[in-house]
Amino acid sequence: MKKLIAQSLYQQVMREVLSDIETGMWQGDEALPSEQELAQRFGVSQGTVRKALDVLVASNVLYRRQGVGTFVTDAGDDLGSMRFAALNEHAARTPKVEVLSCVKIHAGEYLAEVLNLRRSAPLWQVRRLVRVEGEVIGVDESLLSEVTFPALDMRRLRELGGNIRAMCWRDYRVRLKGSDMRYRAVPAAQTEARLLQIEVNEPVLQVIRLSKDFEDVPQVWSAAWFCSEKYALQSVEMIG
Repeated sequence: MKKLIAQSLYQQVMREVLSDIETGMWQGDEALPSEQELAQRFGVSQGTVRKALDVLVASNVLYRRQGVGTFVTDAGDDLGSMRFAALNEHAARTPKVEVLSCVKIHAGEYLAEVLNLRRSAPLWQVRRLVRVEGEVIGVDESLLSEVTFPALDMRRLRELGGNIRAMCWRDYRVRLKGSDMRYRAVPAAQTEARLLQIEVNEPVLQVIRLSKDFEDVPQVWSAAWFCSEKYALQSVEMIG
């Protein structure tokens, strides 16, 4: 039986469960052992286990099925989890994400500070298009450390439907928490205007996200630009 030291027990249980998920002990949509079994394994009370699992459920790493058990949530895409609605309708539409490019660049002062890297550190720049009903409504740019995510492959990203979070999890065992999001209206720059097929300086909605792992280390910085003439960003589902 694995005995934990008596300090922040629920946090230690949480980290042990995360570690087991990261090593592949339990896969996406696979059930965890019962709370009683986990309590015996870690030498703690069921209440401590429940508190740890509650935190992981709230972070969408786990989910519960009433009367069945607790399961591992597969890594969802923050971009693909967004929902859009036509301005004259209430029904939400799910976007389709398309990978455009994946190139290596070097971190400037801002990104180096945000991602806790040295200036000029190598980064992967991944660009994706967002379509609703076949129409391009958004463009996204995500930046990841080349050191943490070596040999990132655009073909692999396309196999995963452009899901960067799933790639981080499945290929590099880096589990990301829900993104911290910021919204603002900005004029479209030349690159975004070209991809969105709009005029330069036309107003667009910018959504900036910063995704951290469960050690609170920043791993992915992203910015998306959306046209708001026909579709509105209705909701962002909780992802993990």
